[in-house]
Amino acid sequence: MMIFLIVMFMMGGLPYQATAKDELASVMFIVKSSTESVNQTELEIRSSLIREAIVSAKPIQKVYEIPFSTRMITIDQGYMIQSFSVDERGYLYDLESKTKYKLKNADVWSKINTYFLDLEEQHFGELWQWEEVDPHIPRYSTFTITDLETGLSFEGQRRAGANHADVQPLTKKDTQIMKGIYGGKWSWKRRAILVEHKGQVIAASMHGMPHGGGALANGFPGHFCIHFAGSVTHKTKSLDLSHQVMIHKAAGLLDPFVKQQPPEHIIHLLATAINHDDVDLASLIYSPQTHITKNELKQIELMRITKEHIRKTDELLRVEIPFTYLLARKGKREKEMTSTFCLQRESPTSEWRIIR
Repeated sequence: MMIFLIVMFMMGGLPYQATAKDELASVMFIVKSSTESVNQTELEIRSSLIREAIVSAKPIQKVYEIPFSTRMITIDQGYMIQSFSVDERGYLYDLESKTKYKLKNADVWSKINTYFLDLEEQHFGELWQWEEVDPHIPRYSTFTITDLETGLSFEGQRRAGANHADVQPLTKKDTQIMKGIYGGKWSWKRRAILVEHKGQVIAASMHGMPHGGGALANGFPGHFCIHFAGSVTHKTKSLDLSHQVMIHKAAGLLDPFVKQQPPEHIIHLLATAINHDDVDLASLIYSPQTHITKNELKQIELMRITKEHIRKTDELLRVEIPFTYLLARKGKREKEMTSTFCLQRESPTSEWRIIR
């Protein structure tokens, strides 16, 4: 889904011709679903005004951790590429120096934000409820499935499913592409995807494990599941939080989705982050002072919650909740543990984060 656009300013009604000075005015806007995604949507513009506003932005403070964002800006300084993460309030974070900056010109930020909104509309899917999706992709309809992290696409067909879509890859080639998305091994891991059908691009989540029956001659031994916002499992008739978080990631809404979750769900999302090696999700769950690194995530192969206990403390801004879970560290046997997780928030309307 690589989209590369160059916006050229027009002068005097004649085609714009870039000079060496103008080349230095180039600014690249990037939107992608995660910090490690190889699939991104880009827009390059040439504007001395915007470039100067970014270069002369006011440094505010050093930060311990760069906040998660789907927005980035890069500037070619000639001797180096300077990269910034951008939040929705107009703050820039230099990825190299971990410095937070504030743009001085509100009008420039308004223009930058407009560029990002356009890119996000191109890159992410729409958040449709299952009740809307169900009649839009009826049984035996075919559609295009795009993995947001890799940008790889394949064709699928809905075969069954009342509470979510039971899907098969359409051909053997589609099966191979899907297996490639999962690194050559079938997996229950959820992935943020886009489902495109009849001109609509819808945010969704799939797992990559063949199960149950399959009818197509596609080399796929069964079917796999695709969930949408509000869809539930067939067996328990309940929401699958891991699928729901990936659906919102596919819609570009990972940050607000996590921020609205209650403390108990935050612990379940911790298990999702561990099982999916998802450092971005982990960064939204932990406080910056107690963050978990990519290497630490890789040391744990599995976390599966088996019991959720009654809260030990239940204060307005702080809670303690015991959980029993199975934990498998790399190269070691699975072990059952019970731990008390302490979560805190800054105000009654702010998000919960793990502090211990």
